[in-house]
Amino acid sequence: MRALPTGRMRRSRAAACLTLVVVMAACSSSRSATTTSPQRSTTSTTAAPPPTIPANAGTWRLTSAAPISPDVPWGWTGSELLVGGGGCCDDVGTVDLAAYTPPSDTWGRLPAPPLTPRGTAAGAWTGTEMIVAGGLASPDGTQHNASPATDGAAWNPTTGTWRPIAPLPVPLAGRTHNSFWTGSELLVWSSVPAEGSTPGIEQFLAYNPGSDSWHILPTSGLSTRQGAVVVWAGTQLFVWGGLDATDVPLADGARFDLATGTWVRLPRAPVPARGYAAAAWSGSQVLIWGGQAGPESQVGQGVSYTPSTDTWQALPLSPLRARQQATGVWNGRFFYVIGGAAGSRGGDTWPVPGPGAAAYDPITRTWTVLPAAPVDPSAPYRGNGPADNGPATQRADAIGVWTGTSVLVVGGYNCCTQGHLAGGVVWTPRSSPS
Repeated sequence: MRALPTGRMRRSRAAACLTLVVVMAACSSSRSATTTSPQRSTTSTTAAPPPTIPANAGTWRLTSAAPISPDVPWGWTGSELLVGGGGCCDDVGTVDLAAYTPPSDTWGRLPAPPLTPRGTAAGAWTGTEMIVAGGLASPDGTQHNASPATDGAAWNPTTGTWRPIAPLPVPLAGRTHNSFWTGSELLVWSSVPAEGSTPGIEQFLAYNPGSDSWHILPTSGLSTRQGAVVVWAGTQLFVWGGLDATDVPLADGARFDLATGTWVRLPRAPVPARGYAAAAWSGSQVLIWGGQAGPESQVGQGVSYTPSTDTWQALPLSPLRARQQATGVWNGRFFYVIGGAAGSRGGDTWPVPGPGAAAYDPITRTWTVLPAAPVDPSAPYRGNGPADNGPATQRADAIGVWTGTSVLVVGGYNCCTQGHLAGGVVWTPRSSPS
């Protein structure tokens, strides 16, 4: 069973779990956040303000369990969530994808790709295909026989078939790869920190489906790291923070402009350095909350970065307890922070006391606690009895996506046993951005 202790064995989706969430969030935020059409007054031509819908007005429900442990690569097609499977112990995981359909709460398996068994592959949904590339491949699916692969494939749901794609120019280092669809290319960014005599490595690649070709992009020049916040911000790739190999937090960052092909260093943020934070793109700001601020130390403060002005602003204090590896999702109005892990006892990560989820409104700069989620019978805290089960929001490093009507969070790790979770939880607001 793969654990969530400090060090390089952890994986972060605070950036990687944002692959298509960020792209879709950018699209959602370009639409009006008003929930009704402006009303005309007989005495004024000024539109009335939209009604205020409380962030905690909505309902939770549990999802059915997936046939695999939801993990990378993953992508939201607009109607289905496609996920790979996480490995455990000597199991590398799988890129035999499963598909979740929210309205029917059902899972189904896709045909197997023409690839050897593997896990931790890069990939994203392009709008027409699901791309899967690289990963740790093994002829028998075991970790001890695994090695980095360069081949890949693309799934077309219209034809129901896979096609092979051009191989990566270099194998992907490490186990964490942040993948984003720009509208024309798949970007894959990763960084592995230097440790002892082993040098660190940063990689930045792009795949063009039209020409079926990869090319290597310039790297940021930042020191190598793990757990950085990595967000696709509409036209730029944003990288900030992270930890070195000994879990010392890093406070610097940079952004890559796709049009110019250059990196620009970020100004210093007015909040503590951290890695493994929740993050999302609102369409105008990168919103960040929580994270790990050092060995066995978490932070509960948030910050926003506005690319158009190259400025930071600290967020007001959240009602959530400090935590790392929470899931961040933008729905067009609110920045939802769900789950996460905090504290350590005997080497295990334990459930976080207090509320399991909250929503931040950038317009009013206020936080609102969400109601408690239902108990997840598959997620025991310490034992196996019903009394040991906790709310479904008590999960770390989960996949999160805005479906257009609901926040869908699946997979992740049990905060106590550190085992994979096959199910998920859905938050449906009373009113959604239109």
